[in-house]
Amino acid sequence: MLATIAGGALAAVLAAAPQTDTTFTVQPNARLEVRNTGGDITVRTWDRNAVRIEAEHSSRTEVDVENTGAVVRVQARSRYGPANIVDYRITVPASMSLDLSGMHAEIDVQGVQGEVSAQSVQGDVTVRGGRGNVNVRTVQGEVLVEGAQGQVRGGSTSGDVRVVGSTGEIYAETVSGAIYLERITSGRVEAGTVSGDVYYDGTVQPRGRYSFVTHSGDVVASIPDGADAAVSVATLSGDVEASFALPARDGDRGRRFSYVLGSGSAKVELETFSGDVHLRRPGEVSAQLTAARARQEERDRARRQARQERERARPAPAPRPTTP
Repeated sequence: MLATIAGGALAAVLAAAPQTDTTFTVQPNARLEVRNTGGDITVRTWDRNAVRIEAEHSSRTEVDVENTGAVVRVQARSRYGPANIVDYRITVPASMSLDLSGMHAEIDVQGVQGEVSAQSVQGDVTVRGGRGNVNVRTVQGEVLVEGAQGQVRGGSTSGDVRVVGSTGEIYAETVSGAIYLERITSGRVEAGTVSGDVYYDGTVQPRGRYSFVTHSGDVVASIPDGADAAVSVATLSGDVEASFALPARDGDRGRRFSYVLGSGSAKVELETFSGDVHLRRPGEVSAQLTAARARQEERDRARRQARQERERARPAPAPRPTTP
């Protein structure tokens, strides 16, 4: 009976844990800044000229909201030391610009038509939408940017970077991960990774500039029919393979050479130290990219399962000896 009462009391305390829920009007073109130590940040949009902030947190944490007119600043604080975990769900006008950051934070943004800066130290960062400057980064996690228009910068230290259906300049980089650029319309794309493959499925525009570089991995890039491009290829220990006929090589120097397609007005650079270079038609890259992502997801699942099994098999710590 005592255990039942105690369990009921605990449930009541948890149910009564404080939650922040506030809605207020904002000026047009205001910017939202959120700083979070630990916890997720989720942002959605509506057609109201107002911001709603919903937050789940402990009883010793308070969420401070400062609305200066041009900027809305949100940050949690605690009466006793640093703030605990705070999970935010924020609803904003679609045109609002965002500046979001967290230490241990998953960040998920959808529908925003303003500028977006979203950065995490540990956690995945996803941005669907964004206009102007879209800057998305994480140290440990994956990056996904979809449907952005403007200049996109996506980066990770330990994770994949994926940019989908976006228009404008694209800059993508990671240290340990692959780069997937899908359905891109751009005159300037730069992508580089140390350990991983690089996939590009997009346009090659006249006078455009495209650079795809990896140290340990393959480069797979689409070259549309009728493209006017000077294609420079470099690989130390890999091969170059194309699904269409290539013109004669120009300036073959060791493992670096170039091809001229049409007038050669666009510049395309593909470089890998210990991988292969594959030149494909756009539809072929899409099929390869889908298969590659499926293989990577399977490897990720296997790693997570192996880690969980190791944790379950870890012996419990020995009890401390009692003092006589």
